[in-house]
Amino acid sequence: MDDTEHLNRESDFQETLKEARQDETAIWNKVQQVSSNSHVALCFLNGTAQTFELAAASWDIGAVQEEYVIHPWSYLTFVLRAEIPYFARGRASTEAKHSFTYTSGNQSFEFSTSLKVRKKYQAFSFSPDTVAQREHTIVSTGAAPLLCFSAITHASASQPYHYAVAISIGGQY
Repeated sequence: MDDTEHLNRESDFQETLKEARQDETAIWNKVQQVSSNSHVALCFLNGTAQTFELAAASWDIGAVQEEYVIHPWSYLTFVLRAEIPYFARGRASTEAKHSFTYTSGNQSFEFSTSLKVRKKYQAFSFSPDTVAQREHTIVSTGAAPLLCFSAITHASASQPYHYAVAISIGGQY
């Protein structure tokens, strides 16, 4: 690949990033309207020349695995849902968890996220506020290293505690 072709892909990717941010916002607006489940909206930004395929997931991907392919210099969005976390016994919270692995040749990454609730400490309060506790991790797991990052981009403070995560592959976008 010559320098001109690389610059064209890079400038095209900048446009792709703008589209991805717009789609992410549109999906987030739709997710916020749902109150029956807790949702995590995912936006993958692939800044590499590799195609990544879903290798393992905590949910049943069934026959629609091609919907989860992340193409080179592109983005992919989808939404996962779970039951809304609640206090099962006293102060112990149930947890909504999702995890998956993507691979491309000798590169791969694992992502996991969880949502649970806790009671906010308030001295002398018999009914403290409930707050969401969200966690996420992304790790390069292949034989060849892969730059990968994740960040929560949106989060609702009240039940059902939806949130959105941007996952960057090949750099931090």
